[in-house]
Amino acid sequence: MIGSARETPWHGLGIILPKPPKTIDEAIKLAGLDWDVVQEPVHLSNGEPVEGYFVNMRSDTNKPLGIVSGRYTPVQNREAFSWLSGIFGSEMHFETAGSLMNGRRVWVLMKIPSWIEVGGDAIGQYAFVSNSHDGKSSVVTAMTPVRIVCSNTEGAALRLAKGVHAQRTYTLRHLGNMTQKIHEARQVMDVTINYYEQFKHVGDKLALAQVSDKQALNYVKSLLPEDGLGDRAVANRQESQQAILSIFKGKGQHPETVGNAPGTAWCLYNAAVEYADWFRDERKEGGRFQRSLDDPDGFKSKAFELALAKADLA
Repeated sequence: MIGSARETPWHGLGIILPKPPKTIDEAIKLAGLDWDVVQEPVHLSNGEPVEGYFVNMRSDTNKPLGIVSGRYTPVQNREAFSWLSGIFGSEMHFETAGSLMNGRRVWVLMKIPSWIEVGGDAIGQYAFVSNSHDGKSSVVTAMTPVRIVCSNTEGAALRLAKGVHAQRTYTLRHLGNMTQKIHEARQVMDVTINYYEQFKHVGDKLALAQVSDKQALNYVKSLLPEDGLGDRAVANRQESQQAILSIFKGKGQHPETVGNAPGTAWCLYNAAVEYADWFRDERKEGGRFQRSLDDPDGFKSKAFELALAKADLA
């Protein structure tokens, strides 16, 4: 179940909430996340207990979420999301909260009430927290820039020139005293928030770097290489390359993606982001959503690094 306060649910998922929630508790309730994780012992079919393993269960439906070891520490939905209130307080504007796979993964997305201009384009500032209850991922909080003209999520890891780094994410493994870990995370989030300042700095430089057609072609071939692939895979890669080039030239399904810096490294990077968010195949439930906010395969980060190289900023 997914809830969204947007007129169009986030990246094609969800339902429209009657009003944007103003608190963590309201967001959790409206998104159907007002349940706890309880742990039950694991038993074999003959009733014999399996030592050191537990089943995470939803308290409202009694449905299993995943089997975990005794070292795993559950983090309740409210606890995982509450650090946002510790960082932003009354300035929180929740946009989306929901779950995938019957609650195995949950998240909340919050809009920071300000925006920045990058390459002449308005970029909304968002904070995202996700949590899993199946033992397969950590609690993650991330800064997620959203390019307003096309609702694309920038989401690149930002490794800047000359050794400067801007941290976009903060991760907590489900081990040990999670309450203490979350408290500590609140203390370091100001480092992560610095990501937006650095993102604007580099994005503006990308918007000044003009890219030729030949450079754009080399870019997509580096981003989506064909080496070692079979004929069918090569054809698919070439189709994807052409899709990015069409977006870059303003000939795609959404010409507004070109933005206010056409023909630049910033435009080329955003063409790759548009492709990643909306045109790549969704191979599993919530795949598009995960790619938008997490960049799990590093595609956007690679696109960003290649754009830096084209602009001689790497």
